[in-house]
Amino acid sequence: MTVSEDDYRKHIEELLKGNTMGVYAFLLTHGPMGVRDVQRALSFSSPSLALHHLNKLSELGLVSKDEYGVYSVTREVKVGSLSLFVKIGTRLIPRFVFLITLFSSMLVIYVIFLLSWPLTAQDMMYISISVIGISVLLYEAWRMWLLKPF
Repeated sequence: MTVSEDDYRKHIEELLKGNTMGVYAFLLTHGPMGVRDVQRALSFSSPSLALHHLNKLSELGLVSKDEYGVYSVTREVKVGSLSLFVKIGTRLIPRFVFLITLFSSMLVIYVIFLLSWPLTAQDMMYISISVIGISVLLYEAWRMWLLKPF
């Protein structure tokens, strides 16, 4: 009997929490590592604790261990707080950063090319709404950053 992708995702979401999520996110952003490297980087009390979380990830099919004892990510999943981030290279960036960039660019272009002097009510409305929107997005991106699992 095969397990559907949705059931597999739910199963992973149930088990991928806390320190296990931290280990997974750390391997996503820093690449392949050994047990002691993970233990030192995440300040675990012992290598066996890091090994426990790595074995848990291995059982889920998210990481694999090579013949030298180095663990690497074999499957990327977007569950829990990881779904709030986009991976670019080795960085996890909050999704709202792209909207902040878009709206900030639109505001700058408006101010440089379309703003009329003296300021009209429409100009003030556009600038006010843009600044409020960018501020809300910055706040939400900051909240996402604080939720990061690494």
